[in-house]
Amino acid sequence: MQRQSEVFQPGRPSPARSVMKPSSPIIRMRKKKMHAFASFLLILLLNGPIFAATSTDPCLPIDPPSADAVLNSPKKVFAHYFYPFPISIDNLVWTKDYYTVNYLNPHGENNKFLGQGGFLRARPLPSAPMAASNWQSLNMQKEIRLAIARGINGFAFNVMSTGEAAAGGKLQMMLQAAQAVDPRFKILLMPDMSALAGNTSAVTTIVKAVYAHPSLYHHTDGRLVLSPFSSERVSPSAWSSTLNGLKAQGINIAFLPTFGSLAQTYVDQYASISVGLGNWANPGTPDQLSWTLLGASRVRSSRAPIFLAGITPQGYRPKDFIYDEAYNSLAYRNAWAGVIQSKADIVHIATWSDFTESTHIAPAMSATGDSGTGFYNLTGYYSTWYRTGVQPAITHDVLYYFYRKESTQAAAPAQSQTTRLSYPQTPQDKVEVLAFLKAPGTIFVQTGGTTYTKTVSAGVQSFTVPLGAGTPDIKLMRAGAWAVTVTGNPKIYSNSGLPTGVLDLTYWSGSASAAGVCTIAMQ
Repeated sequence: MQRQSEVFQPGRPSPARSVMKPSSPIIRMRKKKMHAFASFLLILLLNGPIFAATSTDPCLPIDPPSADAVLNSPKKVFAHYFYPFPISIDNLVWTKDYYTVNYLNPHGENNKFLGQGGFLRARPLPSAPMAASNWQSLNMQKEIRLAIARGINGFAFNVMSTGEAAAGGKLQMMLQAAQAVDPRFKILLMPDMSALAGNTSAVTTIVKAVYAHPSLYHHTDGRLVLSPFSSERVSPSAWSSTLNGLKAQGINIAFLPTFGSLAQTYVDQYASISVGLGNWANPGTPDQLSWTLLGASRVRSSRAPIFLAGITPQGYRPKDFIYDEAYNSLAYRNAWAGVIQSKADIVHIATWSDFTESTHIAPAMSATGDSGTGFYNLTGYYSTWYRTGVQPAITHDVLYYFYRKESTQAAAPAQSQTTRLSYPQTPQDKVEVLAFLKAPGTIFVQTGGTTYTKTVSAGVQSFTVPLGAGTPDIKLMRAGAWAVTVTGNPKIYSNSGLPTGVLDLTYWSGSASAAGVCTIAMQ
């Protein structure tokens, strides 16, 4: 998608997505490095309720927010839920399920994405198969609990067909799951106007099918909030006609359109029929900060003053040979800075679970068992800051890391094309340690046979070093002793590339505190 010269450009692909087929989490710490299968055994064996809201969460550097604080907050943080990628597609053990056999396998789905090296590079953190017939709903409930644990109080559900709103559809299932976990967890109705090809009759059908469900998000005046993605595909007059048609049937809508690019022309054209306006997101940096501030200014000077701010951690679309440069964690931190500085009315994290675009913040795993939890955990810190309006006090040291498993210039002989940046940026080949420290200390990073050190003060500190082959050794020293040691980190490969010959430009991430390395169990 070409960048527009004047306005936000979402870094989102051509909206016709290629999707083939369609307990509670516990946070634990591990002291020793574990191989992928051993790590997954830990995931399978742990059992019990979600950690108490008042307990210490070793994956966060702050006192964890209580579920009540998150769910009762008037500050809404929605994570975009892309239903084609649930925890499990087929309720099989992860080594034999659809993700492993098809989506992560270059030869999957009869070699459909062989030239791209496979459809995906990451998948949701798997869960053990269940005997219960409602296993899909139970897995959705796990995702909701995971979200609440990081300050997210709702999902923006991407609706791509009327079937998802019908009985037994994924939207209906999510609404029921939200009600089962906690009625205060809300679902923002977000029809995908690219997938629906601008069909407002389909939107009417979707709204009528779910209108009465209590888990849907409503405006303060009681109206149902409707926030279509890519709303610009439908003219303001056509939207007005649709809204009036629903009103004639007793269905009152608070229209909150979300645009791929929040251009001033859209603000001018759509404000009169809307309660607010929203933008998607772009993983480029520092764009998310400046664009969020610009978007807030445009919206608040209009007749639709509610501002929905879209943010995203990174972007990489293997199937399209395109990636965005997120500069490790910097793009995501800039995005949250924009949200906080603009005092956005609603935050829309794009996304929770879109693994085709690698914009997910949900805990993830690679084909070889490497985990990705850093963006998920980082969300807990910034969502708390946004919700309270006060930067959270650091209660204990936590180190996060963000890096790719190979250089952007690494060889990928198993792929048919070169992967390129979606718009002009400077590729980054670095390891970042993002430290949350109670007191000053020295960060050590050993990578590629070189040891780098940086003495830093208390607070949030970023330390980046050149990407080097091997398994990075990351530590924090204070008063002559190791205060935090990060183990089990993904291996970095030389410029000859991954052994599979497939490129992976995902930023993999994790965290550790004095208690050990953070792992998330999906029992």
